[in-house]
Order: sequence, then C-alpha cells, then structure tokens
Amino acid sequence: MMSEYIDILIKSTKEKRTLLYDLYDLSLQQTEIIKEENVDWDKFTENVDQKDEIVDKINELDKGFETVYQRVREELASNKDKYVNEITELKELIKTITEKSVDLQSLELRNKQMIENRFNETRKLIKQSKMGTQAAAEYYQKVNKLNTIDPQLMDKKS
Repeated sequence: MMSEYIDILIKSTKEKRTLLYDLYDLSLQQTEIIKEENVDWDKFTENVDQKDEIVDKINELDKGFETVYQRVREELASNKDKYVNEITELKELIKTITEKSVDLQSLELRNKQMIENRFNETRKLIKQSKMGTQAAAEYYQKVNKLNTIDPQLMDKKS
C-alpha cells in the first residue's frame, strides 16, 4: 500500500512538471502575441484561457499531492533508508519544478509589464482619438455657424 502512495506522489509530481512546461510554453507564446505590432487580443484571450485551465489542473494536483503526502509523511520520515530511491526521485522532480516555477514567474512578470505598456499606449491613442474627434466636432460647429446667415430685419418700402 505504501509503495502505491509513493507511486501516486511521483506520478503527480511528474504530471505537474509537464503542466509547468506547457504553461511556460504558453507564456512564451503570449510574449510573442504581445510583441506583435498589432496585438491580436482574441489570440491573447485564448492564450490566457488555456493558461487558466493549466493552472486549475496544477492546483488540483497540488491538493491531491498534499492529501496523499499527509498519509505517508510519517512512514517516509521514519523509514528513509527503505524509500531512498523514491525520495531521491521526488526531490529531483521537486527541484526541477521549483526551477521552472522561478523561470515562469520571471517570464510572467515581463509579460505583465509588456501588457501594461501596451494598455498605456492604447489609452493614449484612445485619448488622442477622443480629443481629435472633439476638436473636429467643434470645428464643424464653428464652420456651420459661418455658413448660416443670421436673420435680419428688412424694411420694405413699397
């Protein structure tokens, strides 16, 4: 029974590692989407949705891992020699996951900054567009006033 639990822990950790690599790849794709001159916001949204799905799966794996680990923690701690290979494998997997998580966090931070810059640029363009539209509307109002002749009184002598 104990070896089954340990196998579940190892399998869960390997799956998490795979999902983190997938998440990292999606983040790289997101970087490329953001770098495009004309950002395709539909592609961006689709990318974010895919990343959300992976994050949800990772969170489920973490919960399951924690549940199983609580069951075997004491046995692993008291019989380290018996499970040395399994513990070593888990440690290596966790080390890989930690390294990839750090890489992913730094990539996500860069993406966040690039997105904020894009949003700021877009806000400026919208503001300029609004100001241009407003100036054009005021101009047309003034021009239209020039073309109208105010009513005048005229005396008719007949």
